[in-house]
Amino acid sequence: MEPRKLITSLGVILTTITGVILFFTEFDKIKGFFFPAGIAISVPLYVFSLLGIGILVFYSVYIFYFKEVTSHKKTKTELENVKALLLDSERMRLIDFVTGIANQEKFKIDIQNRPKELFHLILIDLDGFGEINKKQGFQKGDEVIRTIAQDLFARMRRDEEIYKRDYKLENNFMKRIYRKYTGGDEFIFLIKGPQYESVGFLARIQKQLEELNTESPVFLSYKITFHGAIVPLYPSDTYEQAYDKLQRGFVQAAEESNGLRVYWDKSEEDTFVKYKSLYDNARRIFKIQ
Repeated sequence: MEPRKLITSLGVILTTITGVILFFTEFDKIKGFFFPAGIAISVPLYVFSLLGIGILVFYSVYIFYFKEVTSHKKTKTELENVKALLLDSERMRLIDFVTGIANQEKFKIDIQNRPKELFHLILIDLDGFGEINKKQGFQKGDEVIRTIAQDLFARMRRDEEIYKRDYKLENNFMKRIYRKYTGGDEFIFLIKGPQYESVGFLARIQKQLEELNTESPVFLSYKITFHGAIVPLYPSDTYEQAYDKLQRGFVQAAEESNGLRVYWDKSEEDTFVKYKSLYDNARRIFKIQ
């Protein structure tokens, strides 16, 4: 029983006991108060009169108490509803509205609250995705990007997180009309562990996307390929430092002309000699010279 209900019950019991005791100990005074001296009254009438007065008092108190309880329950329900709406609103604030996965704001929060361990960040950009919007319409483009995002999200493993990079609106009015902005086809991944974990992860992602390309009727003639970057996230890195590092690595991968599709720091490979086959496989998959 809740403390408030327990106190109320004890109060009713104590009040009843006190009333009974006073009735017997102060019988003459009570009789004289309600029935002045000289008025003849029978015992049954006396009892029923006191009983009626008691019922009236009890009913009045009960109605007041019932209204207070009802009002309290209603207020409590309304507060719970408001709390639920606020929680839903907070969740929606951290979700990308097209794909249904976590957005860049959630990525920022996770970076700031991450364990002080070694992580790696991955940013990928789907190739030629703008052609879908141009030839088949934006609704089809949204369907494709949502299918990719949900498939990737469903296959995330422990210590792997996926985020949708936010749209970057252009200042140019015509570009905004025709949705010419970056971020619509870019994903960020947060992977715990050393570099080879992220390299292996990205190779696995490429295989998953190839399977999705052949299995899903959504893609029609669109072939899913991407370019991207892998950069380390050290325990001391802030969100701003991490994001700047990720963008610089991504730009390097995008601007290379020697067949480089995915950038990572090659000097770290010497530290993980026993994972040479993993790196060689990744080079073959991403056509890295």
